Formats: sequence, C-alpha cells, structure tokens
Amino acid sequence: MSTIFLGPALLRLANEAASAGGSDCGDDCRIYGMRPTSLLANIGVFGGLLSSALTPLFGAIVDHTPRRLDVGRVSAMILTVVKGVEAFVGRSTWLIVSALQVANVAVYNAFLVATYAYIAELSRRPDEQTAYNSRFQLVYYASMLAFLVSVMTTSTCLGVDDVGTARVSQVLAFAACGPAFYASWGWLFRPRPALSVVPPGRSLARSGYAKLSTTISRMRHDDRRRAVRLFLLSASSSEAATSALATISTTYMSHVLEMDAKQIGVAFLCVFVAGIPGSWLGGIVGARLDPLRSAMLCLAVFVANTTVAAFFLRDPEDRGAMYAFAAVWGVCLAWLHPAHASLYCTITPWGQEGELMGIYIFSGSVLAWLPPLLFSLLNEIGASMTIGLASLNLFFAGGFVLLLMIGDYDEAVALAQNEDGVRTTSQGFLDDAVVINIPVFT
Repeated sequence: MSTIFLGPALLRLANEAASAGGSDCGDDCRIYGMRPTSLLANIGVFGGLLSSALTPLFGAIVDHTPRRLDVGRVSAMILTVVKGVEAFVGRSTWLIVSALQVANVAVYNAFLVATYAYIAELSRRPDEQTAYNSRFQLVYYASMLAFLVSVMTTSTCLGVDDVGTARVSQVLAFAACGPAFYASWGWLFRPRPALSVVPPGRSLARSGYAKLSTTISRMRHDDRRRAVRLFLLSASSSEAATSALATISTTYMSHVLEMDAKQIGVAFLCVFVAGIPGSWLGGIVGARLDPLRSAMLCLAVFVANTTVAAFFLRDPEDRGAMYAFAAVWGVCLAWLHPAHASLYCTITPWGQEGELMGIYIFSGSVLAWLPPLLFSLLNEIGASMTIGLASLNLFFAGGFVLLLMIGDYDEAVALAQNEDGVRTTSQGFLDDAVVINIPVFT
C-alpha cells in the first residue's frame, strides 16, 4: 500500500534527474535510456518477470521442506527492512529505491505463498474457513483505509511535497510492519512439516517448475478440463490488467492529471471504500446469474469504465472526475476476484482441485509484466498516455472473450461432475485451498 505514495515521488525524482534538476522535462528527456514516465511501468515489468520466475520455487520450498516458517519470517523481515530503507528516498537514492521495488514484488509473493499455506490449514470445515476469510477481508480493508488516512493526515499536517509524503508513508509502513510481523512470525506461527517429498530424480529447484509443466500437459489432453483451460487463460489476462492498474493509473494521474501524492491517495481511498459495495454487488449478481456471467459482466464494466476514463480524463481540469472512475474500478476489483474464485471452484473436475490449485495461483501472476510492458513501449514511442491507459482493455477484453468461449455454464459444470453425476459445492474446493481477494498494492 505504501507504494501508492512512493510512485509519485519516484516519477518526480526521475523527471528532475532527466531534466538535470529542472522542474519540467519534455518528451525528449531520458534517464538511463527511458522516459521518466516509464519508470513505474518498467518496475512492474521487471518485478512481474522476477516474481513469475521465482514463485514456483517458493511453492516447492513450502511444499517439500519444513521451511515454511522460515520463508515467512525471512520474507517478512526483508519487506520490513526495505520499507525502512525506502524512507530515505531522495535525489541520490531514487534509483536504488526503484531497484528495491522490483525485488519487493518477488519477496512479497514469497510472503504470500507462505501465508496462504498457513491460512489453508486453519480449518477443514468450509463454514469456518469462510468465516475466517471474511474476518481477514475486514481486517485487510480496515487496515488499508487506516493507513491511507494516516499518511494523508500526517503529510498534510507536515506540509510536505510528494517526496515528503513518500517518506512519511514508508516510515509509517515500517512502524506498522515491524511489530505486526514480529508478533505473527515470531510468536504465533509454528513450524510445519513438509507436505510432500521431492519426486525421485528431481531437485528441489526443479520440482516446482516440473509440477506446473506436468499439470499443463495433462490439461491439454483432458476434455473435462476444457472450461478450466479457458478460465485460466482468461484469468491470466484479466488479472494481469488488474495488477497493473495501480501502476499505470498512478503514472497517468501524476503525469496527465498532474495530481500530487495526497490527491492520488484520495483516489485509492475511493477504490477501497467502493470495494465494500462492490463485494456485495458481486455476490448479488453471481447469485442471480451464475459465476461465469457475473465475471463476464464485471469485465465488461472494466472495459467500459477504462475506455470512458481514457476518453474524458485528458488534462488537470478533469482530475475531479478521476475519483468517480476510481470508485468504479474499486467496485470491479472487489467483484471480479470472488467471481473468479466461485467460477473456478465449480468448473474444476472433482478430485483434481489440489493439483490445479497451484496453477490457479500461478495464472494470476504469470502475465503481470505484460500490461506494464505494453504501456512502457507505447510511452517510449511517443503515443498518447491515454492510449496507454486504454491498452489495459486489451487484457480485460481478452479475458472476456476467453470466458465467452467456455459456452454454457451448466454444461461446464456437468463436465466437472463426479462419477455419480453429483457436483460438490464450491465450498468443497475451499476445504483444501483458500482464495482471498487482495489487490496487489505492496
């Protein structure tokens, strides 16, 4: 979450470095071979590639060794230390902080892998697991809202600029993460044994990648998994767009709308507040239609909102309307992830949930680098940044088309039925896995 405030500061510092200390950097300015406005997108590209490459390894360590607790502890410690270092962001350190942001994405994924492994073992009862998930969501949103308000209030009282606001956010993040991580990973979590052994003839480093490769190969030759294949491709596309939305929109708000860090913070506050009715709306739509049509409708709203935003938000005079578009994005974010989880639960062939869980998690991040890369390429060739923002629609629309190719939802569920023709509920899938709607704001 502190990255929301760090982004505008990095853009400003990169702009100043490119213009040799000046306040205005034209289109021809370059810093380390790139336009300053490409900085956040390039961080997303390299962070996404690194994370995609290392996530299977983190999963293998958690699955095949008793080092789950160590993975959580080390990643939590690194995340905390990084926040402390990033509090010194300035003209002489912005490049180092940018590099730390790349590493931060991969470390955060390691943290999530270890955390999800513990969460999935909290209960074998679906009703209890659902109750836990609801509480986690409540704590998550409450803490994020409290953090946003704290940073904006403190920076306003201190009268600091974007760089000062970034420093305030990192100090507060460091102060919050230190005690929380120490209490949880130092006292509350306990060591866990390995869940399985490394297959014969494979090393630990290869086992995670080999498991993904084997699962993908099996999916290609199983008719019962056709709907799952299409869904995973859809999720890879649409989740890549949602994960890049924060990075690309921050650049857009800073460069095109000339919003400062506090105004950008208010925009993301709208995202989180709107997520509350968005989650409720997603549940209502999913119940009245079905998870497939609910997810498709959500992606259609994503496309419409992003298109209209790119068309109308053209200069600083339009910044007031940004908050309304941010609220719609917030509704869609809180709507899409649970819709995806429900759809995946019900179309997964019975008895294959555990095998396919890893690839489901992997699919959500494997293409996270692609939307920022496209945005950066468009920016570097001089295309309007409105086109860069609208480029997210390629991934939202791609996800929509792939869901459309699934066809009839009831037929997809029928293919996933067991031998007796009885489909387990979606909660049955959650016996062994947990999916939490957490936007990626590290």
